[in-house]
Amino acid sequence: MRSPTSSWTLWSATLLLSSPASAINFLRSRQLGNNSFDWTSITPTPDLQYHPCYDGTFQCARLQLPLDYSKAGPPGKPYLTNNTQQQQHAAIAIVTLPATVPPTDPSYAGPVLINPGGPSGSGTSMALAAGTTIRNLLDVPGERHYDIVGFDPRGVAFSTPSASCYATEFDRAVNALQEQGLPSVVTEQGLWVHFEASRALGALCEETTGGDGVFRHMSTASVARDMLEIVERMYELQKGVNGMGKRSAGEKPRLQYLGFSYGTYLGNTFASMFPDRVGRMVVDGVVDGDDYTAGAGQKNVNDAEAEIDIFYNICFDAGDACPLRDSQDTSAADIRARVTALLQTLRETPVAAVYNGRVYIVSSYLISETIRQALYTPIPSFAPLAQALAESLAGNFTRVLSNPGVMLSNQRSDVCTEPPVTSPPQQYTFSSEVTSGVVCGDSQASAGTRDFAWATSAVPALLNQSVTVGEAWARIPLACADWPFTPPYAFRGPFGSAAPPVTNTTASSAGRAPLLILSSRTDPATPLDNAFALSRLHGGSAVVVQESAGHTALFSSVSNCTLGIVREYFASGKVPANGTVCEAECAPGIPYQECPGLPQFY
Repeated sequence: MRSPTSSWTLWSATLLLSSPASAINFLRSRQLGNNSFDWTSITPTPDLQYHPCYDGTFQCARLQLPLDYSKAGPPGKPYLTNNTQQQQHAAIAIVTLPATVPPTDPSYAGPVLINPGGPSGSGTSMALAAGTTIRNLLDVPGERHYDIVGFDPRGVAFSTPSASCYATEFDRAVNALQEQGLPSVVTEQGLWVHFEASRALGALCEETTGGDGVFRHMSTASVARDMLEIVERMYELQKGVNGMGKRSAGEKPRLQYLGFSYGTYLGNTFASMFPDRVGRMVVDGVVDGDDYTAGAGQKNVNDAEAEIDIFYNICFDAGDACPLRDSQDTSAADIRARVTALLQTLRETPVAAVYNGRVYIVSSYLISETIRQALYTPIPSFAPLAQALAESLAGNFTRVLSNPGVMLSNQRSDVCTEPPVTSPPQQYTFSSEVTSGVVCGDSQASAGTRDFAWATSAVPALLNQSVTVGEAWARIPLACADWPFTPPYAFRGPFGSAAPPVTNTTASSAGRAPLLILSSRTDPATPLDNAFALSRLHGGSAVVVQESAGHTALFSSVSNCTLGIVREYFASGKVPANGTVCEAECAPGIPYQECPGLPQFY
């Protein structure tokens, strides 16, 4: 097992509304190994056609679906004519880890779709890296066995068209280098420069992909509709495998789903658009729907400072074992004050540093982003964070500059030897553009005019929520400056289920079930209040609070209580009492303390 001090967490970045570079590295580390797969070998089809892929353990497909659902037919019959070529289409990349039993086995329980968040996260990479872990979580040996299905939302990774705005990797890397040297968004000049850079990126994406290209058709509503069509195609395929023929009149296959972070917003959108098509839905680390569609970002980092306090308290209590603690410190507040002062100094006067044969500008953003990422997975990340901050306070920024998640693609050394561009691509390097495409498109109709006056109010509001990581988070809404694309197929609420509430007594193993909502107690990106707000919108749903710190419950610590509730829910459809609290088996510590069973995709 890797020592946590030898690597920064990569997996956590795919779970949140940002950190695209970590998602890139996470995917590339899996994709470029010995089990790589050429997605260009699969021809997209309107029916689901699987092909053995990677090491043969998985099945891959490219499902052809309409690009513009505003011009499509009803669910299950998306094409208005029999000639699918009359419409522009997307090809959705799907990776399935089959159940451990054949579909004809009585214990076969069907497919579970997964989404890692992002919204630039790749579901295919999650299936490859975490499919077995998730399958083991859900399976009940001898009783229930599931397929785990990861898909890349439209524009993402191996789905096509690709939401890529640059002609070459070299161009993307040059722009990343330029962005890294920009002044802090906290300053007036820095805010203006970032605003202009974001506005220009939108213009570049429009120039590259066209006014009616993929960026107009990446809305979460379109992805929710894609999920419905995936469920339909899987059901049709399954009927054929079991020799059951066509479905009976009124028979509707239902979604089984596990979504994290942005994936909770996708689940909420699906449940709100298609309430009668939900079978099982677990959402973990809840994004507030109304806040997200408003483009406000006012319900994300509300609890970040509380987790940062946890970090400083752990450091202080660790004594000499924490490199960030000074012998003169009388409380955790003294440690916090030194880091806060460093942030303020670098906001006003960035410094230059030499690393890996290059000169870099070290700004307050790099420190803010380093802290923000560590908050997602505190168990493996708090110890290396303490070391990085201690060295930064001493003027040594090597650890910060060596963190690929913070430094974006300017750490890459292969941009001049990239393989030719293919469709689907051979590598996923454009997740930053994807994030903008989805976030900005989803909020386009509700956010109002996103001019510089808007930007000058958005950034201070985030800093007021979190003086430490608000600066890093501010780059997400800023990416939407004068965004040029408005999706024709969108959903902006009302969120909630229009169907009659489902209760524990009416849930059945084959039918609808209420939503199961998970949250850690202290989440730096999706505060606990969001989980209870979502529960109030969906009748019969229940929130489970895990006593842990970090982003999402299932990936912040291990809790046998939480795992048992999730497994029981998928098996029976029953949820516990709303507000049930589950203790965690592990807590973060300095020095690092291993947590057996914690997924460690880094």
